[in-house]
Amino acid sequence: GTDEEELTIVKFYAHYCKICQRAGMQFKKISAEYPQVRFGKVESQVFPDSANTLRDLGVSKFPFIQIFRKGQCVASFSTGPSHIFVKKVRDTLDTCLQRTPEEWDAFTTEFSNEIEANRQARESLLPRATP
Repeated sequence: GTDEEELTIVKFYAHYCKICQRAGMQFKKISAEYPQVRFGKVESQVFPDSANTLRDLGVSKFPFIQIFRKGQCVASFSTGPSHIFVKKVRDTLDTCLQRTPEEWDAFTTEFSNEIEANRQARESLLPRATP
């Protein structure tokens, strides 16, 4: 697909979280299996008001995954223990990669409210332009 249709997966984690540390190794391994997907990670403490910011983004516990396509969050989930992490991430990526354009249209229509709420939360993180 085009760059715009490329998937980006972001792992939210906390440096003190033992499950996150184990999942970090798994995340790196999965990234090698999906060269067509961009991988990124965000440490929870990077946000000044991290608890509220993460809640606004829909991040409920760590590790937490969000997958983006065309700048829209198309999957958002907590992975649970590290032995579940790999299967859940792979299964979700596989589902996303197998969707046709028509299936994506139906998906983004069905979940438009959630997608928009996530977009607004992400937009609120951007620095405000000063006049």
